[in-house]
Amino acid sequence: MRGDGSSNEERLRTGRRYRTDRTEGISDGVFAVSLTLLILDVRPPEGGVSQLVHGLVLIAPRLGTFALSFAIVAYYWLVHHLIFASLRGVKVALIWANMLFLFTIAVLPFSTAVLGRYALAPVALAIYGANLAACTSTLAGVWFVADHSHITEQPTASQRRYIVRRFGVQLTVALLGIACAFLAPALALSIFVALPIVFALTYHRRYY
Repeated sequence: MRGDGSSNEERLRTGRRYRTDRTEGISDGVFAVSLTLLILDVRPPEGGVSQLVHGLVLIAPRLGTFALSFAIVAYYWLVHHLIFASLRGVKVALIWANMLFLFTIAVLPFSTAVLGRYALAPVALAIYGANLAACTSTLAGVWFVADHSHITEQPTASQRRYIVRRFGVQLTVALLGIACAFLAPALALSIFVALPIVFALTYHRRYY
């Protein structure tokens, strides 16, 4: 039995390649914790029954940013899952690239809380947009490292163009939201709200 395990580990470590299970495990853990932390800034309204509606109106921005960030984190998890589903193993460079991406995901509850409290404040919108831009660019880095390390199923030319274009558009939209934050805060917020909806509607499984 030990011989089988040793040969399997030796095969996976060929060319400094390791199993994906521990990397996927810590990734899923960070995603789960981040999704849970998003709701902690939303507290039930205080006061009597007669003040309930008014209280719900007051916490509506935080509920809205919670729903927005939950959808965005879920989307990042889906793309991350699809990347790792195509891997034959991981290398050290990919592990570090993935940790950098997880760092940006772990920061999202903070930027979400800031946006929830100051929904139309330019600085709050810029912080949130910068966080989304960091998430997208580091996740693109994960895919880039995996693709150039030859440890993933090699995409076709059309698939590669679709993936690169998708990451590029996401990053551009996030940067556009940051720019609009100081010129038209309401427009910036609308861009961030539309982001997960647009990419859910334009996703094509056959390409990724």
